[in-house]
Parts: sequence; structure tokens; C-alpha cells
Amino acid sequence: MKSKTILAKTSALVAVLGLCASGAFAAATAYDTSANYTGGWSDTTSPNLGSGFGAWTIVDNNANPPYAGTFLDLASYSNPDTVLTGGSAWGAYANGAANAFIDISRAFNTDGSSASLNNQTFSVAFNSSGIGGTGQSIGLGVGTAFSLGYAGGGADNMTLSVDGGAANPVSVNYAQMAAGINVALTVTGPLNSATEGYSLVISPFAGGPALYTGTGTFDSSAYDTSSFMLAVNNTANNQYFNNLSISAVPEPTSMVMLGFAGLTTLLTIRRRK
Repeated sequence: MKSKTILAKTSALVAVLGLCASGAFAAATAYDTSANYTGGWSDTTSPNLGSGFGAWTIVDNNANPPYAGTFLDLASYSNPDTVLTGGSAWGAYANGAANAFIDISRAFNTDGSSASLNNQTFSVAFNSSGIGGTGQSIGLGVGTAFSLGYAGGGADNMTLSVDGGAANPVSVNYAQMAAGINVALTVTGPLNSATEGYSLVISPFAGGPALYTGTGTFDSSAYDTSSFMLAVNNTANNQYFNNLSISAVPEPTSMVMLGFAGLTTLLTIRRRK
């Protein structure tokens, strides 16, 4: 009987702590989604909506051909877009000759200055509707420190490059990208350090266990995490992305305070009984 009582108390405490944690850190410090752009979004008319981000910077070689550009994808278009939020997603294409490309970037603060991630998580949703053979590729970059990519004509997996180093395999294949993924990069530790810590988690956009989790260090004194970039190079079809977000990582002291708050709540519940 005593063991059941202890188990019940423990479960209640865990539940209280879980509720406190999820409620306290759900809000993003920067956020934008394609659903904000009901009036359209393109490489020539891209309003700066959402909050906490700088203006869009879009560079392409839309010379006729090759064809490269951006668009706002809607659910009514019936495209193979799996990262729709509120019925839309941002779309990009670079179709045609071998030198077709488009680079889409955005700084991590509204005034456009360098504001690297520090004890924060940046996340973005992405999916591809086609990457063909050699010379076709996509890249998702965070500043100069991280580059996540997929190249056609080679091994069927994404790759990760840190601090401009070698592109190492990541266990996410094309089919998983096409189904939609959410990429979350967490940076922790002292800023401007040669060994600042990071964690990269890639999960299905629809939910479920992570497809890839990797941790390590990078040199934040030489490489920045101050912006997001999507690079599309001569891909066979459209690429889609959505839900740019930056959220704070709870500090250890905050977690201790959450523990005290949860314990106090539990004791109050017991007194009422």
C-alpha cells in the first residue's frame, strides 16, 4: 500500500513538473510562418513579417532560362508539399540549366546585425518534391557554422558540415525529406568559445521519434550562427520550408525553480486533501 502511495506522489510530481516546463518555455523569441503572408511572397516582393527576424534576402539567376524564384504555396495548388501550416508554405525553385540557383536568407534579428544563437534553439520545417542527379542539391545553413545538405547522384542521405569542415553523413534519406522534416539546432555554452556546444535533432514534421540526433562542439569565436539560409541548386522540382522559430533554452537555475514550484504545488494539493 505504501509503495502505491509513493508511486502516486511521484507521478503527481512528475506531472506538475512537466506542466510547468512545457508552459514556461513554449513561447518563441522569434517566429514567422508562411501563414502570415496571405498577400503573397516572392523574390521581388517579400514583406518582413513575423517577429525577431531581419528582412528576407533573396539572390537568384532568374535569366530566362534558367528559371529560379520563390512563391507562396497553398494547399489548393495540390503540390507534394508536406510542411503546410495554416494551409500554406514558402516555396522555392531553380529549374533549368546547370547553373540555376536561388539563395534565400534571413538574419536572426530585426536590425540585421550579427546576433548569434546562444542558449537558444533555431528550428525550421522543410520538404523536397524532387532532387535529381549530379549537380542538383539543397542546403540548409545556420550562419557560417552549420550546413545541412542533400546532393543528387550520390549516397541517399543528408550531410552535415560544421565550421566549414567535411560533409559527414546524416541518417536522413530523400524519402524522409519528401515526407517533411523539422530541423532543430540548439546552441549552448559560452559565446565566442572554441568549443561551444550544439545539438542537432531532425524529426518527422508529422510527429514521431527523431530520425537523427547529433551533438558536438563548434568554434563560435570564428564561425557565426546569426542567420538562416536555404540554397537551391538546379533541383528537378520545388523545395518547401516553413515555421522559422527561435526559442530560449532553460538555464539550470530555471529548472531548479521549476522543481521548487512543482514541489510546492504538490504539497498544496496534499494539504487540501
